[in-house]
Amino acid sequence: LDAGIDGFTQQWAAPGERTDRNFRALLDRSQGTNFRSTVIFLRHIWPDGPTQAKVVEALSYLRDQYGGHPNFLRVNDKPVIVFTDVYRVTPDARGKSALQFWSEIRQQVDPNNAMLWIAEGLDASYLQVFDGIYVYKITHAAYPDDYVKASRWAANARKWEASTGKTKIWIGTISPGWDDRRSTCKADIRVASAPHKKERGDGAFYRATYNAAIASSPDWIWINSFNEWVEGSYIEPSEKYGDQAMQLTYEFARQFKGQ
Repeated sequence: LDAGIDGFTQQWAAPGERTDRNFRALLDRSQGTNFRSTVIFLRHIWPDGPTQAKVVEALSYLRDQYGGHPNFLRVNDKPVIVFTDVYRVTPDARGKSALQFWSEIRQQVDPNNAMLWIAEGLDASYLQVFDGIYVYKITHAAYPDDYVKASRWAANARKWEASTGKTKIWIGTISPGWDDRRSTCKADIRVASAPHKKERGDGAFYRATYNAAIASSPDWIWINSFNEWVEGSYIEPSEKYGDQAMQLTYEFARQFKGQ
């Protein structure tokens, strides 16, 4: 709250699992504040035999268990759920396109579009099913300055907004740096990519990503990340970097909100 952050997006795997318990605690401990949080949905890629039916079950659980919580993120009175890796489908749905997969799921979970579903990726065609889009990772070994494409990504989202005749949300991503050279993950969760380090440059990279995001006229700003230590993208105060990123976050938040 002191840095101007309005809420968290917490990675979430399944009902009753550790990440579910953590999310419940996050909501409960936020009560009495304006801090609003939601999940980054992972159920379709979690390596324990997910099926399309289990994805429907998990999303229905989130809707019913948390959608009405006072500290669950809502925009225009609609609960918000954020997704990652939407191009991936469950093993039992192989042969279906990702669009067909998610369209079928949404028809079962949210047929009246009473929620806001936010997709992750570079393919704006997912806006046929989803209400908004963002890019998770904006620096890569092959494209260390990928963030400069933010305005191009936004333009693609705006084209889909115009073609569908429905308001679509473009979310600009900012990040203080990156270093995943020592990270590991459960099999089949992380899509293979070359290990990569992007120096913070005493805050220069964070500011550059913010400027690029702002130039794309985003509806929202998403920070990658608050405490993703294994990928070196955290803004949380540390012995190595102090609270520099938090101070910059406060500056950016005030600018973005017009304060």
